[in-house]
Amino acid sequence: MKTTRKTAVPAPALSLEQRLLAIEQARHAGRLEAIKRMRARLLLLQAFMPAIEAAGIWLDMGALSDWGGKSLWISTGVLDHPAAARLVNVLVANGMTVHEREDYGGAAGSTLHLKKGRLLVTVSVDHRAVHLLEVPACA
Repeated sequence: MKTTRKTAVPAPALSLEQRLLAIEQARHAGRLEAIKRMRARLLLLQAFMPAIEAAGIWLDMGALSDWGGKSLWISTGVLDHPAAARLVNVLVANGMTVHEREDYGGAAGSTLHLKKGRLLVTVSVDHRAVHLLEVPACA
């Protein structure tokens, strides 16, 4: 018995606009999924928002993520270096404790893991602002 080989028919090429739309739709769907995954932790963080806002700290909502883990990673943007240190100070003043602190030295700065109850928050502080931290040693 003779078999014939089927030749795959190439799919029509997507236009640049169609490719861009597909990429953005996938990105948006992923972000919505991440927000749903973070919902309970966002509710816990909400209790700190009045103090954060009173301190004049802006949170970069586009960068707020859990990266698939248990901790909320919070960014204050890249231009206001002292803001991350002020954020850590406000969170600690309002009941969070320093669960873990990683000091990288030099131009790397520090990453602080804060905890209160079930809420875990991670904030990276630029090396230019580490001296502004007013936090006790790890709990």
